[in-house]
Amino acid sequence: MEAPDGIRLEQVGEQSQRLARSAWQYMQDCKAADNGYTAGLGSLEDLESIQAVEENWIPQVINETEGKHLPDGWVPAIEFCALNQDNQIVGMIQLRLELNDFLFNYLGNIGYSVHPDFRRRGYAHYMLHECLGSARQHGLDRVLVTCSVDNEGSRRTILSCGGRFEDTRLNPEEGLCQRYWIDLQ
Repeated sequence: MEAPDGIRLEQVGEQSQRLARSAWQYMQDCKAADNGYTAGLGSLEDLESIQAVEENWIPQVINETEGKHLPDGWVPAIEFCALNQDNQIVGMIQLRLELNDFLFNYLGNIGYSVHPDFRRRGYAHYMLHECLGSARQHGLDRVLVTCSVDNEGSRRTILSCGGRFEDTRLNPEEGLCQRYWIDLQ
């Protein structure tokens, strides 16, 4: 799939330390636009200062990728940043390689977000499409993707990538969510 506006996905790892300040700003911009809500930011969501991001984000992501030293309730996961031609983070997406009960019921295998200034440009569709390829490479034959019942853009993105609606559930932390399966075979 051709990337809109020349964006590219980069897996977050040791080489991504240069993105720490941009990741912090990205998270703040998303929170400001979405009434404090964040999605698809993985371990970044738990960091409460730029200093914490600079010191802890990359080591936490590496641990998630390797499945080591995970906090209770966390599963192995891979994080990606969508970068524009100026190396600005315009989106983030996380692929969870396993599902625990909470993830199975409410959050799924994949969580993503797009910077408020870059929404409605096809970035989420591109990011999800590319992440599905990574899921295939990691041996998954299907993935669960969820969205809030009032997030029409995300719902359309999921459907455009082959999502099949299963049901709606009440997430005790975030309200009603819709669950979609995407077959990868």
